[in-house]
Amino acid sequence: EEEKMKVEKTVWNGKEGYLLQNESMEVFVNPEDGMNIYQMDWEGRQMIAWEEERYQRKATYGVPVLYPTPNRTEDLKIQAFGRQYDARMHGLVKNLPFEVKAAEADGQTALVTGVLLWNEAQPDYSMFPFPSTLRITVKALPDEVVWSYEVENCGEREMSYGIAVHPYFNKREQEVKITVPAASVMEMTEEKIPTGKLIPAGETVPDLRTPALVDSLSLDHVYTDCQAGAHAEIFYNDCKVKLEATEEFGHIVVFTPKAPFFCIENQSCSTDCFNLFAKGFVRESGLQTVKAGEKKSGAIRFVFEK
Repeated sequence: EEEKMKVEKTVWNGKEGYLLQNESMEVFVNPEDGMNIYQMDWEGRQMIAWEEERYQRKATYGVPVLYPTPNRTEDLKIQAFGRQYDARMHGLVKNLPFEVKAAEADGQTALVTGVLLWNEAQPDYSMFPFPSTLRITVKALPDEVVWSYEVENCGEREMSYGIAVHPYFNKREQEVKITVPAASVMEMTEEKIPTGKLIPAGETVPDLRTPALVDSLSLDHVYTDCQAGAHAEIFYNDCKVKLEATEEFGHIVVFTPKAPFFCIENQSCSTDCFNLFAKGFVRESGLQTVKAGEKKSGAIRFVFEK
């Protein structure tokens, strides 16, 4: 069994990374680049593909980690605890180096764990001056990859945050379909900022509770009010992917550009979560809070089936 699961150090684009391998999965993780999963192959199929061109122009690629402000914020500002702070699209950590705390394999799993200390040593700390530790583990199992996180509040008062992944799924074929188990879609401004109002899925934006062809969609929308225990799915001709997430991931952003990829992004919060919360849209925002000295954790599982 030992031979079937392995972790090996490798270099990609001049950055040291880790290849997690078992009989069905090959997963390339780069701790130096925000714990990004650059590539995910299952049974020889490239499910998540690296895009050199996007990397070069500093766009997102692979599976970036979005924290503490996933997605957009109105006017690149957030309101938090009565003060205003500058924000950045997709958060502050997506390209930061994580310190590797574990890289190991046993008979069942191969994993790498990285830790980021968010404190005054970080150049952008003033944008989010709430000390925390973010721990991300990427684990390869037979036919599945588990992405898990833990946020520890290292400060002396309550802290709020949002966390998400932004996987770039390879379209692979014309017939690929998706489902998202959400009853509502967030109404958006022209700048793609949620107003706080929820619209029943199907009214102005497609209801994805029944399978829809990715090529028929033109979405960059936040789906929510997800059915308990249900999960988004991707249907290719020869396989399917299930995105099983813990319950705090109550928002799913669906992004279907005219491109060789599409994104289904499990988020613990809405787009613009801090500002929505400040406006009184507490439930709709999905903003997470963690008390001083305490931790919160969760996971997203990519499950592959024939």
